[in-house]
Amino acid sequence: MKMEIFFRKVYTIAFRLTGDKEIAGEIATSAIINTIIELSEDYKVIESSFKLTILELIRIFLNTPSSHYNDNFKGIQNALLKLKPINRAVIIWKDMLGYKVSDNIPIVDYSYDELLRELICGRKELKDYISLENFEAFEMLKETDLKY
Repeated sequence: MKMEIFFRKVYTIAFRLTGDKEIAGEIATSAIINTIIELSEDYKVIESSFKLTILELIRIFLNTPSSHYNDNFKGIQNALLKLKPINRAVIIWKDMLGYKVSDNIPIVDYSYDELLRELICGRKELKDYISLENFEAFEMLKETDLKY
């Protein structure tokens, strides 16, 4: 994987987690730097270093106060941002990145079974948020049609 693609992927995941360009840039940079320091000078962009960087990114994200997040986005991203950080992190880890819940997700305070429950709960909430937004959009269109 080329360095530029690597940086772009890390930033994209950070943006999906936070929904904020500035915060995404900050935590993506921190995750990359922390991973480079941890791996010393042997840092090469390979699949394992990408995974370690994403683990670090999620760890940083979960330790960032949620008051910094902006949820003024539409669609799935807006629904993702409405989830609790733990639900959002597990959904992104499993459903967007394709990792297994058991693949060392960096959440110390949760057992494997608790993470599975959070994943199921997060998926349900995500579906409910998307359904609600679609319903509200449909109702607004219906009202507009009735006026004309």
